[in-house]
Amino acid sequence: MTGDFSEDDKIKCLLWCNRHCCLCGKACGTNIEIAHIIPKGKDESGDIDNAIPLCFDCHSEIGRYNEKHPKGNKYRPRELKARREQIYEEYTRHLVPPIWFDITQDLPNGQQRHLPDVGLNINHRGDSLPVKVSVGVQVFLGDKDLGIVKTSQYTDERLWNLNPRFGVRGHFSVPDEVVESNEHLELKVKVTVIDQYERKHQLLPLGWVHMRNRNSWYLEPCGNDT
Repeated sequence: MTGDFSEDDKIKCLLWCNRHCCLCGKACGTNIEIAHIIPKGKDESGDIDNAIPLCFDCHSEIGRYNEKHPKGNKYRPRELKARREQIYEEYTRHLVPPIWFDITQDLPNGQQRHLPDVGLNINHRGDSLPVKVSVGVQVFLGDKDLGIVKTSQYTDERLWNLNPRFGVRGHFSVPDEVVESNEHLELKVKVTVIDQYERKHQLLPLGWVHMRNRNSWYLEPCGNDT
């Protein structure tokens, strides 16, 4: 039927909330339903982003508001999704280990990379629970956004396996125009961690600014706000 959630998506939702209602927060056991935020039957209503696990009482509550005789404030889709993410985060954050990453021109043998070649290190610093990560790098030159690095390794679709206490040394090329330029060069790195229940956890982006006279980078923790 149009708008039905797949069995795999239902299981993910139940794992992510640990069978707790995403409105009142109570443990439900079997008394839980995977409800639609946007009513069933509309476009993409069967997408997992439209699903919210609810107890019977809260499922009834979100559909009770009368638009013709409004009292109080109804649950709007944006609030429902935010409340759902609070519950998901509460029951999955322990699955995300400490992840460390940086941009560098240094090589293990004591030599250095040179633009347009750039190195990236990422490490799993926990003692348990392997995860997958995706990495995206956005390039800024002066006031220009040169876009996301275009390589198959640095996309949302390409996942890197990180076992406990395991690290990866990667590298990529920035656009050729940055090599001869003296303009401010900054890379914004976005890392997403995918836990064992396949939930995505987006880490805050970090920026690295290139020091051309030293062929090295310094961390800009705010990243580029563009």
